[in-house]
Amino acid sequence: MAADNPDAPTARAPETYTWPILAMVAAILPQVLVPARFRVGPVPLVPLIELAAVAVMVVIAARPGPVPRGARPLVLTLFGVLVGANTVGAGRLVSLVLDGHPVDGAALTANRLLVAGALALSTNMFTFALLYWQVDGGGPWTRARGPVQRPDFQFPQTLDRELGGPDWIPHFGDYLYVAFTNLISFSPADTSPLTGRAKTLMALQSLIALAVIVVVLSRVINILPAPAG
Repeated sequence: MAADNPDAPTARAPETYTWPILAMVAAILPQVLVPARFRVGPVPLVPLIELAAVAVMVVIAARPGPVPRGARPLVLTLFGVLVGANTVGAGRLVSLVLDGHPVDGAALTANRLLVAGALALSTNMFTFALLYWQVDGGGPWTRARGPVQRPDFQFPQTLDRELGGPDWIPHFGDYLYVAFTNLISFSPADTSPLTGRAKTLMALQSLIALAVIVVVLSRVINILPAPAG
């Protein structure tokens, strides 16, 4: 028992959904607010689906008390929808860039491509962070109950309890960092995927990011004029 062992992890309240919902909004709003002539965005249906997912999440999180464990299947489905929408949007961007024709009546300028690439990559980071946060070890509700027997990710603090304390558990910010490092390096940094589903998700995230970066930057380099001299 925790009373007999002061170093034993103790159960704590499940993590709030405030930051994940803000991350969802941060991923979606630029797709809606940035005018089409300044970017190459997904078809209008994609942001509408994403906004519907946010609305459902707000309704779930607005109920008094912590988000119940029974809501996890619905939450996972919503986050999966966000990842699917991001994949569709990134795929459309790559296809349009390879095609090279004007989009929405405007040419694909370097600035427009860079904005589109930045939006696709930021959405990639936020949406996969949400999925990692909900998938790992049964989700935040289960992680808050005590040590997870079969985690999907291995953090340094779980290997050495002196780094984070005996009751340390990962929070959304930790998964956001995992998604960020996987996005820019195409591989894990300090946190390792342990299960097949975690490895599959990280591979998918890297594949989407790599396709966007390679295709968009290649096109931008061809568009930019050579330096005079």
